[in-house]
Amino acid sequence: MPPLSLILVALTAIVAMSAVPVLVKSTAANEVTIGIARLVIAAGVVSILVAVSPARLRAIRAHQWRQLAVIGAVFAVHWLTYFASIKMATAVIAATAIATYGVQYLLLAWWFNREPVRGAEWLAMLACLGGCAVMVPSLSLSDSVTAGIVVGLVSGFLYACLPLLHQRAAALSNLQRTWGQFSFALLCFLPLWPLADWSLSNTDYLQLLTLGLLCTVVAHGLWVKASTELPPVFTGIIYYVYIPLAMISSSVFLDEAITARKLLGAGMIIGASTLVTLYRWQRSRA
Repeated sequence: MPPLSLILVALTAIVAMSAVPVLVKSTAANEVTIGIARLVIAAGVVSILVAVSPARLRAIRAHQWRQLAVIGAVFAVHWLTYFASIKMATAVIAATAIATYGVQYLLLAWWFNREPVRGAEWLAMLACLGGCAVMVPSLSLSDSVTAGIVVGLVSGFLYACLPLLHQRAAALSNLQRTWGQFSFALLCFLPLWPLADWSLSNTDYLQLLTLGLLCTVVAHGLWVKASTELPPVFTGIIYYVYIPLAMISSSVFLDEAITARKLLGAGMIIGASTLVTLYRWQRSRA
């Protein structure tokens, strides 16, 4: 059993992250603007922490710089697709689509670690896809909600890559990896600067500040630590708290209706993902 303090770190990170869908959906800023703003704030704050002990950067070896660059690039595309999914669909549906990362991780484990995918795990993947299908109004990419779910699934796949990438770079400290993730992601976003729109209201800028400090510096910093040090079974299950929290906040702040179809779809995804996570954990112990 991992330390209770580490589980609390993961839960705190998820509670902070759950504000993201509502803030992204409600702000007038577009996906590129949100990404650049969050990363400038996050990379700036973490760079200050790193600057206190510059030897941490000098100690990074060449292959570890490459690992950080890959982590940052994957993180950047994950964010861009996630923000697009929220804007195209709804906050709840986008949050639910990305939650399929738990079963998508199975494909990554098979690809990178040659872990076999059993029948029960294939059923869990189908159940997650079925949960997404339940929520879409029509099976056509011309519908923005359907397109948003597809983009959310891509974002979820990239999100599933991140714990594996961080674990392979575990020789670096949490601060080094967090700094690398934000800094290299910012470098990936900067070429998109011409697409950003900074003609925003004070409320929009306050929302961007909240996204940068609370939902990025605090939440992702804590999640990097938790997802690296906790067994996957714990981070997998803890992450699904994200969906009901996003549903509640979307209902309160965005007046987004919690329909029976949304509850059914979310329930299928959470249930299948949780059961397959427990199944793999039990199988590994056996």
